[in-house]
Amino acid sequence: MDPHLQRALTEIEAATHGLSGADWQRAPAGHWHCAQIVEHLGKAYGSTAYILDKCVADGAPKGRRPSWRQRLFATMVVNLGFLPSGVKAPAMTVPGGLSGDEALALARRTLQELDAAAVRCVDRFGAGVRVANHPILGGFTVGQWRRFHWVHTRHHMRQILQRRR
Repeated sequence: MDPHLQRALTEIEAATHGLSGADWQRAPAGHWHCAQIVEHLGKAYGSTAYILDKCVADGAPKGRRPSWRQRLFATMVVNLGFLPSGVKAPAMTVPGGLSGDEALALARRTLQELDAAAVRCVDRFGAGVRVANHPILGGFTVGQWRRFHWVHTRHHMRQILQRRR
């Protein structure tokens, strides 16, 4: 597995290890609980895997050149590792109510799918091509997608660790 995606998986496993049924449901009022956070990540990995596989199947990358604003924010997130709080999740990544164990299984499965799709994409188009668009940050290369998902996972695992205290 790619090192960034492996780190994401390792962080999920560490942050969720030993969570009880009640722990999975713990959250401040108005915020996602732990199971919802992990489900959100699983859906995010899965949606990226889907679009990368679609690029390979269609024989063409779908990434556009980012605007200067998208490039600035992508640099903050992907290169500097800063993911601001309060950004609304894209609709396809909003959690639907899985249990903690179901969400964890989804995240593990879709992270593996993302890793495999990323390899297929690099094999088909090369590493330097913007293969798909992030809904907010614009076109990403496979390497940027991998790093983004690690940064995104790290952001949410910090939230889970806060809920465990």
